[in-house]
Amino acid sequence: MALTDLSRCSAASRHRGDPLAGSAPVASRWLLIEHPGPWAKNPLDTPPLAGRTGEEVEATCASFGGRVLLIRRQGRREAEPGDQLWYAIDTVRGTWVRGTWRTAEDLLRAARSLGVELSSSDEDAEPMVLVCTQGTRDACCAVRGRPIVAKLVREWPDEVWECTHLGGHRFSGTLLSLPDGACYGYLDTEFASEVVRSHLAGTVTAKYLRGVTRWDPEVQAALAAVLVEHGPAGVDDAVPGRVEAGEDPATTRVEVIGSGQVPDRTLVDVRREELPEAALSCGGGPKAHVAYRTTVTVAP
Repeated sequence: MALTDLSRCSAASRHRGDPLAGSAPVASRWLLIEHPGPWAKNPLDTPPLAGRTGEEVEATCASFGGRVLLIRRQGRREAEPGDQLWYAIDTVRGTWVRGTWRTAEDLLRAARSLGVELSSSDEDAEPMVLVCTQGTRDACCAVRGRPIVAKLVREWPDEVWECTHLGGHRFSGTLLSLPDGACYGYLDTEFASEVVRSHLAGTVTAKYLRGVTRWDPEVQAALAAVLVEHGPAGVDDAVPGRVEAGEDPATTRVEVIGSGQVPDRTLVDVRREELPEAALSCGGGPKAHVAYRTTVTVAP
């Protein structure tokens, strides 16, 4: 697959200039399940999650504001004897609960850990870098994601994992940083290491930021706009204050509270714009999609 082939969704999206900000998946908590693969197109159809187990895991995670990803170390491989790992992570408090699994019942217990157990955990989560490589969902995720993993794992062998779908195939390569929940897109092998290095050192590369997953899309877009305009800064140097609906139903005003180099108070008007239909995945037909346009004003 040629990375410049406009029949491929990620090449076409870059050619159109689809905005990234506001496109991150929305979840304040994440359940990560180690699974060596192969992964089904719908990850929760992957045994032993297929059927009722996957439905219960997904519903339980959603009830706690969470989502689930399958993860693995670089490259699909045969499952090794013994237990596989799972991680329940809270992006608000930066804490986690960890365990191992062998059976479907273990996975249901892992999903339930996103509730009271995670809320009461005071164990700081260690950094994790998840790159979507799920070719069964979209070819671009594999073609762009796997070389990124191969490069990153040489520098961060303990932190880097492959993962299932992070949404937005057209934004491949996509990457999720945990425990903070920052999601990046449009990454390539030549600068992915720089983005990760800066992020782990506390600085967001805002031009590639899709959003921080614990916020809704309009807030994601507002925070990204402030970080682009007033950065470099850290992911927590811009946080939302008041969020108000505008007179126009498509407009939201977000107050952004800053620290460090970010102004103390910024107002961002976010407009949800319907874009012309386009193929949003490889081989898929045209679909409607949206962008979030922002206007940033430093408050007196």
